[in-house]
Amino acid sequence: MFLKKIHIQNFKCLADIELSFEKNKSTNRKWTLILGENGTGKSNLLKAIALVTAGSNALGELIGNTDSWIRNGEKSCSIIAVLETKKGEERSISLNINQGDTLSNIISINKESLHLIDDAIENAKRNYFIVAYGASRSLSTDNFRNSDKSRYSGRSVNVRNLFDNSFSLNPLTSWVIELDYRSGEEGIKIVKDALNDFLPGTTFHSIDKVKKQVMFKTVDGIVPLEQLSDGYQNMAAWIGDLLFRVTETFRDYKKPLEARGLLLIDEVDLHLHPKWQRKLIEFISLKLPNFQVVATTHSPLTAQQADEGELFALKRNSDNLVELVAFRGSPRSLLVNQLLMTPVFGLETDESYEIQQTKKVYEVLKSNIESLSKTDKLKFNSVKKTLKNNLPQRKSLIVSDSELELLSKIENSLKISR
Repeated sequence: MFLKKIHIQNFKCLADIELSFEKNKSTNRKWTLILGENGTGKSNLLKAIALVTAGSNALGELIGNTDSWIRNGEKSCSIIAVLETKKGEERSISLNINQGDTLSNIISINKESLHLIDDAIENAKRNYFIVAYGASRSLSTDNFRNSDKSRYSGRSVNVRNLFDNSFSLNPLTSWVIELDYRSGEEGIKIVKDALNDFLPGTTFHSIDKVKKQVMFKTVDGIVPLEQLSDGYQNMAAWIGDLLFRVTETFRDYKKPLEARGLLLIDEVDLHLHPKWQRKLIEFISLKLPNFQVVATTHSPLTAQQADEGELFALKRNSDNLVELVAFRGSPRSLLVNQLLMTPVFGLETDESYEIQQTKKVYEVLKSNIESLSKTDKLKFNSVKKTLKNNLPQRKSLIVSDSELELLSKIENSLKISR
């Protein structure tokens, strides 16, 4: 399955949002990155996709308070999606929720769309395969046995973390030990390779079968997974959980990671050092070459990896309504500081907040230079000195023509006011 289009109306804070996932008329985009300030509905967009593709059984476990999905002041909300099957056939599905609806009402009203998903799932649970993660995804230290593994698998559980940040992910240590027991070195190779590729300075070392721990080689020696830094643990948690869900679902595939599916992930670069944020898209693309990914981010380093047509921003307009703004051009062609100054990020400057405020103070004092008090004149000289000392540092950087012009104006102004 690939997602081709979604149209959301009166869902949470999203009054009317439409997003196409088509790269061109014949192919769909592999990656879609969504930017946006807090409160603009990035997570809600992901939840809308998860709900409309859930199927009736999973929907019952995810939807909770039905009225909570409807935008304030409205009586109903709707999500319409167009999907493309593996055979290239289009399927249009929708989910409508009215104020006061019970779960049975919702299933009855939407039975046609739910029937399409349910029929596909009945044939094979991996049809329309989706996995999703919220912004809080921590390592689980639980142990599971074959008898209770079901609570970590299933359609609703594959996306539950997106809806419930407290929902724990698959216990990675237990799963790796089980894989080793079941298939030996070959069984854990996928997990081992993935973690080695994405945990900088850390490599999978061994399994301590006596203590039931997965050991890693680090600069500080050989330590169990639970003693890695919090950032490493969180990364290992969702990568391990993702591999668990894909490989267990497609166990009969010779290469399960080459299966098709949809990955939804909120704040995809969470806990990542900037150096590794820059490799994230490439990493996921290589590990899951046939997955479609819809992810949110705040990071310009992640946004910079997007190709033309892959980056969007949710922004509030003058009427306080959330709009979807497409980035024009290719983010990959820009420097990070240039990207920050584009409309999708909306920063006035790439300078530090302190320097920005200092410039404002300078302009105010300079405009009243003739009537300044002795105290203000001392302040003016101090501000001028701060800006003068900052200019050589700014000029040593690669900056745009417009920024060079601004720097020259400030420098000339400082010379005149000496």
